[in-house]
Amino acid sequence: MKKQQKNIEMDSKRQGKTNKRKGSNAEREYAAKFREMGFDKCITARLGSKLHDNCGVDLINIPFNVQVKAGYGRGLNYSQVLFYTKSMLQQNIPDEAELPVICIHKKPKKKGVTPENEFNELVVMSFNDFQKLIQK
Repeated sequence: MKKQQKNIEMDSKRQGKTNKRKGSNAEREYAAKFREMGFDKCITARLGSKLHDNCGVDLINIPFNVQVKAGYGRGLNYSQVLFYTKSMLQQNIPDEAELPVICIHKKPKKKGVTPENEFNELVVMSFNDFQKLIQK
């Protein structure tokens, strides 16, 4: 019985490391994409600001707050992600809470199952933030 429990714990630790690696890789990938789009000072919050990272913001030095999610085949609640980020910013960095909050979701690819198409990477935001973004 103890051996089975130990195997479950090891699988859980491995899965946690895999998820962290996927998330970090996705954050670096999107930071590079934003730099290519002309936001040349964009970096990951993990690198530049622990406070932003703690508020759920993954990319900084761009005119909006970005949370990157990688994986999550099911069960990702975009409203919850956006609400958490906005409320944490309001508590900790009120000036930046006024910027649009965007969730970028890079969906998992399953070889032979998931066709490669533009809908494997989604951008989700509230309608209010969408209005702010297009008015700029």
